[in-house]
Amino acid sequence: MQKMKPLENIQHYKIVLASNSPRRKELLSGLNLEYTVRVLPDIDESYPDTLKGEEIPMYISREKAEAYRNSMAEDELIITADTVVCINEKVLGKPRTLE
Repeated sequence: MQKMKPLENIQHYKIVLASNSPRRKELLSGLNLEYTVRVLPDIDESYPDTLKGEEIPMYISREKAEAYRNSMAEDELIITADTVVCINEKVLGKPRTLE
């Protein structure tokens, strides 16, 4: 049985990063992966109030991926992500200012 090299199968795809996040770009670049950035405007990042804090990023990431479904080619791989900050189980919203 031959072992696969890490990320070997990903070479068969064109990677699309669905984010303008400098950190996410840095992570992909650190893996020496070629990718393009494609951000759709007006993606709904709301989520059901019934979700726990740790469930929210996965929910939003799936919703983002679904928004790209009709614009993706068969040889493209979409990478979506989301981050949520919680303190004492309270979800904090995205910062409105740099402060």
